[in-house]
Amino acid sequence: MTGTLRFRLTAWYSLALATVLLVFGALLYAVVHHHLLHHHDEPLRASAYTILKIIDETDDCHVLTDRQIEQLGKVGKLALIHESQGERQVFFDSPELSGSPLEPVLTELPLKHPTTLQFEALERDGAFWRVLSLPYQVRSGRRGVIRVVEDMGDIKETLKALRMGLLILAPIGVFASSLGGYWLAGKALAPVERITDLAQEIEASSLHRRLPHPGKDSEIGRLVETLNRMFGRLDASFESMKRFTADASHELRTPLATMRNAIDITLKRHHTPEEHEATLKTLGIEVDRLNGIVEDLLLLARADSGRLVVNMEPVRLDQILAAQVEAFWEQAEASGIDLQVRSTEAVTIIGNERWLHLMIGNLLGNALKFTPSRGEIIARVGIADGEANLTISDSGPGIPPGDLEKVFDRFFRSDPARSNARLPGTGLGLAIAAWISSIHGAEILAANRPEGGAVFTVRFGHRPS
Repeated sequence: MTGTLRFRLTAWYSLALATVLLVFGALLYAVVHHHLLHHHDEPLRASAYTILKIIDETDDCHVLTDRQIEQLGKVGKLALIHESQGERQVFFDSPELSGSPLEPVLTELPLKHPTTLQFEALERDGAFWRVLSLPYQVRSGRRGVIRVVEDMGDIKETLKALRMGLLILAPIGVFASSLGGYWLAGKALAPVERITDLAQEIEASSLHRRLPHPGKDSEIGRLVETLNRMFGRLDASFESMKRFTADASHELRTPLATMRNAIDITLKRHHTPEEHEATLKTLGIEVDRLNGIVEDLLLLARADSGRLVVNMEPVRLDQILAAQVEAFWEQAEASGIDLQVRSTEAVTIIGNERWLHLMIGNLLGNALKFTPSRGEIIARVGIADGEANLTISDSGPGIPPGDLEKVFDRFFRSDPARSNARLPGTGLGLAIAAWISSIHGAEILAANRPEGGAVFTVRFGHRPS
């Protein structure tokens, strides 16, 4: 429980609140203490200077006149004037101080600064007094001290009550706020708990399921949308993987079955050397087909893993096309197909020559497979709107509109009746061509010609060098 997000949020909230209350309580106590201690200072200061003005009317304050005594009695504060040297003779004290235990204490109270005004707090018999001490020197040279005193009241009990209130109310406030924060965190995280429970129920066999949207454009709503998109991608990937596995198994099973059948027939009866040679040729063809399928699968697997390093450099696209057309020339001529290349200008792009050869070869091989005898295949390269384009068109039966988006899927096969079956394939050639176009930042498209046949276009997304 202590490791849950709900607990951690509550703990951090409580810690932050406790820190704030601690700082606030300390500042409040300091402000109140300062106010209670110093709020008498200004009246005491005014009274002290009034007394200093009164005693300064004569050369010496050793003997005060009746008028000075009357004026000192009207000051309104407890006052004591005494000599600061020798026996500290008292010149004047308020009637309230005369004979009280506080008088000798004030008389003997030391001066921390002999020439400057000073304040201090004094506690006697449970009472708190604020004492102002003002040193003076009359014209005769006699030095003395004016003491003005004010009762601060029950400051100790006031501060004690404030401390107790803070020490009791602050923990209660933190505890109550923690309970409220824990409840609010649970309420806020409840949708996340429900989403977690539902997500745990979704397995590989049920990736088609989706989490219910809360119907609000909030953090939870965006989380649900993100998870649902992720489940959609996983579902598509699993379905693609299952189709890929099934198609790969089918493609591998066909040549293996052919080889098994040829071997069984050979073992059942005696054959002539010519029959053995024919059987071995059949096995060789099927082995080559298996080898091609495995190589194509390994290439796609390495491409999917991202471990395939492709180096790019300036290459002549028109020369690569011409070389591939020349490589397929004899095959096309033997099938009665007119294979033409129409490139009137040099086209240079940034690419990888090896993979561009493979892409163009796969596109030409696909066109040869679906073009009937006496048909034609036209290959072009050129520049349109500042971008290099490669097109390969044929005069075959074309592609059903519903298959145009699928022809680049792995192991996709269109209607077998559309193929002249001269060139067996694995269903991976166009998928590899699509991958090669993607690593070159190009877009590959399949479409049908108005006059019949299919056309494949590769649009490179950068200007040629």
